[in-house]
Amino acid sequence: MPKVSDILESNLAYEFVAVGITWTVIAAVLGLVLVLWPAITCLVAGLLLKFLPSTRITLPWATSSAVLGLLVSAYQAFVAAPFVGGTFSSVGVETLAGFALFAFVHLVLLYLAHSPKSEPTR
Repeated sequence: MPKVSDILESNLAYEFVAVGITWTVIAAVLGLVLVLWPAITCLVAGLLLKFLPSTRITLPWATSSAVLGLLVSAYQAFVAAPFVGGTFSSVGVETLAGFALFAFVHLVLLYLAHSPKSEPTR
């Protein structure tokens, strides 16, 4: 039976595309232009991992895309933190938890993209 990490590594391109689509939905629903950058970079990383897995730009692009998503998620969580104790506490807690979870997803993508045995297949 394959390990979970093997399954995640074999579907890395699709995971980047799914995260890029999620960022695009967040940008559209909340009207945040800032999150279009990680959306675009994640979508391009997924396409590169799927169609050009062995080129010199694919691994650095996927790594930097995961780091950019991590930084933007952490920033959005930092911005939501002051609202946790105030009048908008329910919105602040949901936003903080959502972006903290999304930062963790980007940490997993970073680990999978940069793991030594990750060889994307076509």
